[in-house]
Amino acid sequence: MHSERKIDIKAIFVQYLGNKQDRAAMSNAASLVINALIGIGKLILGLYLLSGWFITNAVYYLILCVAKAQVLHQYNVAKRIESPQERVVLEIQVYKRGGILLCILGVSYLLVCLRMYLLGEAFVFKGYIGYLVAAVAFTKLAFGISGTIANRHLKNPLISTLKMINFNDAMVSIVVTQATLLTMEGSPHAINTSACFGMGCSVMFCFIGVRMMLHKKKEPVTEG
Repeated sequence: MHSERKIDIKAIFVQYLGNKQDRAAMSNAASLVINALIGIGKLILGLYLLSGWFITNAVYYLILCVAKAQVLHQYNVAKRIESPQERVVLEIQVYKRGGILLCILGVSYLLVCLRMYLLGEAFVFKGYIGYLVAAVAFTKLAFGISGTIANRHLKNPLISTLKMINFNDAMVSIVVTQATLLTMEGSPHAINTSACFGMGCSVMFCFIGVRMMLHKKKEPVTEG
């Protein structure tokens, strides 16, 4: 009985953690929960404080969660398809739809940054909370870079789509961090500078999204 339990545990480990693509999907599922909590929290604050800044940020995060959840759902669907050809066709379709979602994210964040620039409205954390926000942002960026490097050999279009969404999330965190740190340093142009940087990132997100939509090459799946 004891040996059978060991075999079962090993089988579960191999099934869910032995595959690099599955590990990448599980880590993205965890980040999805975190982003959903952030989005809901900002929406509640925005409605309570009647803050357009919090509400527009919440809309961005909720769109990001929908995009990531859709890709993760299709990843599970693709795993159950036995035909490699059909699986690749589905993955490419989701990859192109991911480009559309990335463009939507870019446009939504462009509106957030445009509001920052025109109205000078932004919620900036101060004191130790500001440093905590900066630490979280750089942690997101570090995980995004390390995840991209670790999974660079995985040519699965769905994993590539998740990597693009994570890159989007990390860059947005850097914009927030820039605004926080510049304000803490007393810069008079902290909000406008961060808003311009954010708008530049939004244009880049849309450009990446368009490239994904125009993607034609069928990438092979490296792991079943």
